[in-house]
Amino acid sequence: MRGGGTSQGGQSIGAGVIVDASKYLNRILELNVEERWARVEPGIVLDELNAQLKSHNLRFAPDISTASRATVGGMMGNNSCGARSVLYGKTIDHVLEQEVVLSDGTVARFGPVAPSDLDAKCAGDSLEARCYRAVRKLALDHAGEIDRRFPKVLRRVGGYNLDEFAHPERPFNLAKLMVGSEGTLGVVLEAKVNLVPLPKAKAVLAIQFAELLESLAATPVILRHGPSAIEVMDKFILDYTKQSPALDALRRSFIEGDPGSLLCVEFYADRPEDLPPRLQAVEQDLRGRGLGYRYHHAYDLPGQAKVWSLREAALGLSMAMKDEAKSLSFVEDTAVSPDKLRDYIDEFLQLIHRHGTSAGIYAHASVGCLHVRPVVNLKTEEGVRKFEAIANDVSDLVLKYGGALSGEHGDGYLRSPFMEKMFGPVLYQAFRTVKQTFDPHGVFNPGKIVDSPPLTANLRFGAGYQTPKPVTFFDYSEYGGMAGAVEMCSGLGACRKKLEGTMCPSYMATKEESDSTRGRANVLRLAMAGRIGEAGLGDEGVYEVLDLCLECRACKAECPVGVDMARFKSEFLADYWSRHGVSLHARVLGNARALAELSSRFASISNWMMSSTLGKRLGEQWLGIDRRRALPKLAPRTLSRTGPRAANDCDVVLFNDTFTNYYDPEIGMAALAVLRASGSRPGLVEHHCCGRPQISKGLLADARALAAKNADALHAHAAAGRTIVFCEPSCLSAVREDAPSLLRGDAQKKARDVAAACVLFEDFLLQRPLRLKQGPPEILLHGHCHQKSMGLLGPAKTLLEKIPGSTVVDLDAGCCGMAGSFGYSHEHFEVSRAIGERKLLPAVRNRKAGAVVVAAGTSCRHQVKDFTGEDALHPAVLLQSLLLDGAE
Repeated sequence: MRGGGTSQGGQSIGAGVIVDASKYLNRILELNVEERWARVEPGIVLDELNAQLKSHNLRFAPDISTASRATVGGMMGNNSCGARSVLYGKTIDHVLEQEVVLSDGTVARFGPVAPSDLDAKCAGDSLEARCYRAVRKLALDHAGEIDRRFPKVLRRVGGYNLDEFAHPERPFNLAKLMVGSEGTLGVVLEAKVNLVPLPKAKAVLAIQFAELLESLAATPVILRHGPSAIEVMDKFILDYTKQSPALDALRRSFIEGDPGSLLCVEFYADRPEDLPPRLQAVEQDLRGRGLGYRYHHAYDLPGQAKVWSLREAALGLSMAMKDEAKSLSFVEDTAVSPDKLRDYIDEFLQLIHRHGTSAGIYAHASVGCLHVRPVVNLKTEEGVRKFEAIANDVSDLVLKYGGALSGEHGDGYLRSPFMEKMFGPVLYQAFRTVKQTFDPHGVFNPGKIVDSPPLTANLRFGAGYQTPKPVTFFDYSEYGGMAGAVEMCSGLGACRKKLEGTMCPSYMATKEESDSTRGRANVLRLAMAGRIGEAGLGDEGVYEVLDLCLECRACKAECPVGVDMARFKSEFLADYWSRHGVSLHARVLGNARALAELSSRFASISNWMMSSTLGKRLGEQWLGIDRRRALPKLAPRTLSRTGPRAANDCDVVLFNDTFTNYYDPEIGMAALAVLRASGSRPGLVEHHCCGRPQISKGLLADARALAAKNADALHAHAAAGRTIVFCEPSCLSAVREDAPSLLRGDAQKKARDVAAACVLFEDFLLQRPLRLKQGPPEILLHGHCHQKSMGLLGPAKTLLEKIPGSTVVDLDAGCCGMAGSFGYSHEHFEVSRAIGERKLLPAVRNRKAGAVVVAAGTSCRHQVKDFTGEDALHPAVLLQSLLLDGAE
């Protein structure tokens, strides 16, 4: 099922053909700070545009929640708005000019034309002249009908913008018609856009209400106080925040109890001191009317960011249902006048209940545009009928309240079938004339706005769809199976962000949709449903699509619905190997511990062979290991032969992972020393490989066997109340997250008991006393991907901040690019380097004198060493070096 427009991707240039403009046409071409405008290419992403404008104290005004991946071209196509449209209006209000490719291949520049110059523009037989003539005639001939049928609300983006041309005294600007046309009239090459100053001061008031309708009744009252935004989240959405540890922590930071609705109200001012009286006035006004029961004032930017982060998660939260019935976005874009909003939503909810379902509600109360997402199962005939019936009933309700069916997301396949009903036959025919004039051969994005297919013609699933139920190694029971877990991807596109976070490292490097979490999920869904031919891919094609997944698990943490592509890739590889045989590369690197154990018996010889020219050549030829890589060197003496065994009086046991034991025993010794200094009684515990290499390479039968053996080996320690401490985040992730999911029955219960006893070294030490001497002036902290996906980077930063005299900087550098054995592969070498060069490697090279780099992950440290020649330290090594004499 497709919605309105293309704000997260490219521009449609024909049936089934999409140009990903964000990869190519993504520059600021010209910037005029004094006059506050910029000339930009359509593929520039909103957050990336605003990041470049920030130093000039400017921004592009529309501020949509998908700004991290939405392109300005897509925003023009949709006529996007955002949270602060009550202050800034819509995209159409900020587009001054456009350069456009018309359907005959000619290029036109659309900008304001004075009434006295319009005749000249209309003269001649060019396509551009015919467009000017047609729009002028349609607007003048139907001025009365336009006045009657166009909704009198700010948030109307449906149809073509003929209302912009119904006033002959105004400048005539066809760029205003292109905005909101959803790629149906031409392709925008560049645009001149208006910019606005950044606010000098702002504050947020978060108001809790007992129920939704009460909060909507409060909205017109708040509007009298001149806010820049009023955003709402209902109980349906708020309840889903409890399923995410990160979002639940945000929720608890400013919400008390279990409200039925939340309003997030923002104010701008010239001076910070002007804001408290305004927020207090709103609170006093509402309390006097008996509206709301708790008011949280946020004047500091971090406090405001918490409120907005929770609100911006609403889109993903509305899609977080794990059942076959989903909260769907097919009537989510209606808008009415804010003074009618309370009664309109009351009737809307009654309509939903009459159809035997429920809905989540959030978005822009300030302008009467709420996103209502009814829960429907589109895999059944009953669900499809309900989908159609609700859509028809809602269109009737919108007409009753004089509202707009499309408030900001455009018409697309979902609302185009209702255009004639919403605007009447006269204006609908005028819209058809616009399309036929600009695009007589139907080249551009057919079937949108006019002449659309039936509402149910493009459903992703549809009645009779059978969800595949493949046999899997991991436990997907909470989703009803692996297919249900894959289908959690709703196409939101958060995996296409590039400025911050870790998801998705391969997309950040290649900027190819197929290398994003969304692209991979779509391919897997088609493959599992036996429809892979629709994507032009065979079995090898699916393998290629998944190949650049680094299994960083950032999507599990950063995707709003927690899509775990790393686990899906493992499952696919296990199935692929069962049909094609396991490759030598996977077999050898997937058994890294066995290889290290064998090689360590002849450590000096093994190190010489692996570093020799012949060894590197053979490694590349036989195992695909790039010869430019420096393989880790085996230690002459392993940790297991050096460190203390776990004794009965131990209260902590150290998990002796493969790299710590065979390659970096000094890290293990440092960890043991720091643990003793903290007052613990540590020892080493016997166990098997954590299973991470096997999981990474899709050797899931082997991984399952190891998970069972480790559950047996470690359970006695967990049962005795001992904490199991890990130096390596990826090993912790394997034992804590993957092992319980690989096992079943009593073995699974054992693995869960063990998982509950497992902690990361830094996390364990956070509450322990340490006596430390003066540290380096600056510590650059790089978080391992699995460390971040488990939410454990914060504790690591807090621990390092206890070092006297040190400032800790979280690099927020995303993935290092090594990802276990991924970066050693010859075919991955360049992508691996590109990922590291995005942020991490330049930060290491440009660090201040005396600064040290700290990274818990062994692969991260090797990536830094390979490409910068610099050493990154494990936290245990740094802390041991700073222990006061006698602290051990």
